[in-house]
Amino acid sequence: MVGMKFIKKRITKIALRAFALWVVTIFLIQIAAPNPVVEVMPENCPLNSGNCVRVDSVGTSYRYNNLEAPQIQASSLEVKEVISNWLINEKGAKILFSEFDENQNNYFLHFKDNSEFLFFPDDIYVTAACLEGSNLTDVTLQSQSRLGMGDLGVNFERFSELISYLDKYSWASQSCHIDN
Repeated sequence: MVGMKFIKKRITKIALRAFALWVVTIFLIQIAAPNPVVEVMPENCPLNSGNCVRVDSVGTSYRYNNLEAPQIQASSLEVKEVISNWLINEKGAKILFSEFDENQNNYFLHFKDNSEFLFFPDDIYVTAACLEGSNLTDVTLQSQSRLGMGDLGVNFERFSELISYLDKYSWASQSCHIDN
């Protein structure tokens, strides 16, 4: 009986120490991570980055593993709202910046999402713009971790899920230019 109490007490101590270590680690990650304010879509991923994925239709895709940039027959406003809702509701992302550029006729969005378990912060950038000479909305996506050399495939998986969702979505509008 005494031995069992000792074992339970020892396991409880180990569990509490592990939990405290996890909390401290998350706290240090949040403090160490930069907190950039980004108001324009980056031109590309940093050279030789192991923690950035970019999917676009103009040739600057990076670590995209054959994902295709979405080109959707819907208004850019609707596309922006559907992507925003999916990132916020499905992934728990927070919107940091949103802007409509009337001169370029496009939306730019900057989100912050945290990875599971250790809550590494990732930046997600989205543009939704009318494709010139078309009714399609062209979407450019970029996601990159704020810390570290790699992302354990999180950024690619996020975009793979998002693009699949967009492909299956029932769009209300039929033209990029409606509702802008």
